Amino acid sequence: MTRLIVEGRHDFTELRVLDPLMREVAAGTHTLAAHLPRGIYRVQARVPGAVDERLVTLPHTGWIHLRDLAPILDSSAPIPGVRTHRESHEAAAVRESHNIHVSWGNRSFGRLFLFIRTNGSPRSQPPVLTVETLDRKPIASVAEDGVADLGQGFCALSVALPPGSYLLTHQVAELGLRGQAIFVEEGWQTQVFVPWGPEEAIPGGPDGDAVLERSLVAMVPHEQGFSPDKGWQYSHVEAALDGLAEHRMVLSRDEEHALLNGESRNPILALIGAYGLALGHMNYYKCELENRNPEEWSSAIANRLLRLLPHSPDAHLLHHLLRAPGPLARFDPRVSVGNPPVLPWTAFEAPPIFADGTEALIERATTDERIIPGNSWNARMASVLTSGGIYTRWNLGIDPRERSRDLLDTARAAGLGNVADLSSYSGLPMSLVAGVVAQER
Repeated sequence: MTRLIVEGRHDFTELRVLDPLMREVAAGTHTLAAHLPRGIYRVQARVPGAVDERLVTLPHTGWIHLRDLAPILDSSAPIPGVRTHRESHEAAAVRESHNIHVSWGNRSFGRLFLFIRTNGSPRSQPPVLTVETLDRKPIASVAEDGVADLGQGFCALSVALPPGSYLLTHQVAELGLRGQAIFVEEGWQTQVFVPWGPEEAIPGGPDGDAVLERSLVAMVPHEQGFSPDKGWQYSHVEAALDGLAEHRMVLSRDEEHALLNGESRNPILALIGAYGLALGHMNYYKCELENRNPEEWSSAIANRLLRLLPHSPDAHLLHHLLRAPGPLARFDPRVSVGNPPVLPWTAFEAPPIFADGTEALIERATTDERIIPGNSWNARMASVLTSGGIYTRWNLGIDPRERSRDLLDTARAAGLGNVADLSSYSGLPMSLVAGVVAQER
């Protein structure tokens, strides 16, 4: 047997070793060590946006050390070292993240910063991207309220607004209007870095979409703004989002300890890590928490998330998922380990920003009317949720009432009649189905 050691450039580099039949024989993160029989193997190193690979021939005995696998990270955040980095983008993101282009609401203690950028190629007009309330009242538009340098290929919009959940709407070529959930917390700046797709070659055609579903979302103290010196905050989120999309955890020891101790410097990383633990995703790192009794740490993480983000639907949902998987029980302080700063929600009117959370919430709402109230955004829009992405998104070009009726008609055509069966079959919240059935009587 030969000892193969592979080192990645970044501590979140995913490493894989494949045999001649393309079967995975070893995997790890950052550093991989394996004893393998003689043969030819394919070694892959992956970071968000890039893959590098080598063929390596292992002798019968001895050891081989690979250090030259170095895929170049890409990110929609303009941090130094990424493949599409531009100094003009970096400088603009630093500058505009400290400005406020629009102030909305009476208690504008939260911040939302949008930065849309190309790979450096110019554009002739800004993308159609708007910040709205959940009931579709416009707050700000990138084109009308933001700043742009179309020659350099970037736009920015900074909004001060009250903590809570909002909607980002944008046009998607050939698909129409889409909406994406976003969240703002008091004292924090939610940063959304959005890749700007290529221009169409057709004269007079669209200038490329803002690819919001592939955006990087980060949260930093609002006085910090965008800081390229803290590039690890963004590269680690990029890797964690990449993992979340494939139901894997990319949570380092430092991030694990920060999550447990309530010391997260980027709450988005805390949310992603907590979802991974709550949903049982595999972690390529040596996760210490996986070897400990969940009762020792689940309540501590759940309570500290609520202290960090008291207005976040994700934090409130994770409090339930971490402490008591299954149906959401009403909070009982007598069985809590530690005390959360606010009572966890037992009814969810606003959506989590992550699709995993929204799916878990709606799944439980098909058997319990309390979780999603019938007149809430979550109930009204459940029928037009899109699938397959990291973030909670909706097709705003479809009437959700008509779509809900179509789903219920399909369920009835299958011979179902009572509310519980209709809800389970259609995937709609029980509260919504009960309301529709009551109106029809």
